[in-house]
Amino acid sequence: MGSDVTVLVSGEALVDLIPKEDTTYEAVLGGSPYNTAIGLGRLGVPTGFAGRLSGDAMGEAMVRQLTASGVDSRFSVTDARPSPLAFVTRGTAVTGSRYSFYLGATAYDGASPLAADWTDHAAHLHVGSFSATDGALGSAALDALQRAAGRATTSYDPNIRPFVVPPLAETRPMVEARVALSTYVKASDEDFDWLYPGTPPSEAAARWAGLGPKLVVMTRGGAGAEAHFRGERIVQPSPTIDVIDTVGAGDSFMAGLLAAMADDGALGAGGRDPSEAEVARWLLFAVAASAITCTRQGANPPTRAEVDTVLGLG
Repeated sequence: MGSDVTVLVSGEALVDLIPKEDTTYEAVLGGSPYNTAIGLGRLGVPTGFAGRLSGDAMGEAMVRQLTASGVDSRFSVTDARPSPLAFVTRGTAVTGSRYSFYLGATAYDGASPLAADWTDHAAHLHVGSFSATDGALGSAALDALQRAAGRATTSYDPNIRPFVVPPLAETRPMVEARVALSTYVKASDEDFDWLYPGTPPSEAAARWAGLGPKLVVMTRGGAGAEAHFRGERIVQPSPTIDVIDTVGAGDSFMAGLLAAMADDGALGAGGRDPSEAEVARWLLFAVAASAITCTRQGANPPTRAEVDTVLGLG
């Protein structure tokens, strides 16, 4: 087991442009893996981020935010090209946010920063979103998951973005290959709807559990989340909240899920298998982290103290 960090997160970092008025946008640092790393750091989990960061002002701001959140950025590389962009259309408690991406000729476009010896530095690897299946970055993510066997645990969040990923016939087998190699998998009901049209999302999630992961978790927006574990379905409703913004909610959920796993010693090659009660507790913690994020603007994951307060532990 590596000793530098508990969790190494690898994937894209970009700038979300969030509408404030008809013609005004606010620039917010984001990208699903980046948000997950920030969330883990704020929850007190020793975390590293392996991403491609621009040397421009936004890239420098990303490094500062990673550092301020307790995330080690030395696993990342710096590129002279500008930061990639995502224009966001806000979602609701029922429908998630929508994104239009601008990735070409940016810092995103290049070789993966994920080193071949990552298992020497981390107990657990998390990969996610479109970078986990896209070109050279996707190939590196697949190779990293393969290298983990017997040396680390892994997790995967496909976070499907229909306007970025290839057609379904190409994307689905790539996603399933990564699911089969991962210890833990999280996806949204919208991911399953896109990947398996006409199939109930819960049924699709149960099928994934049969591909190899110890645990498959599906988020259901305002309805909470469910886990498929040892043939059982564990459901956790979401608390009633006033939704301000759903941007980053799924990433905060992923961070909360991994943080709860770390608390119970489930990450790393020596990690123990959880009980059903522990999985239920993981869901509760993750749903709380996600709900807090939805009560404020942009991808702004909560701290450990904030989640503990919501759960009555603070």
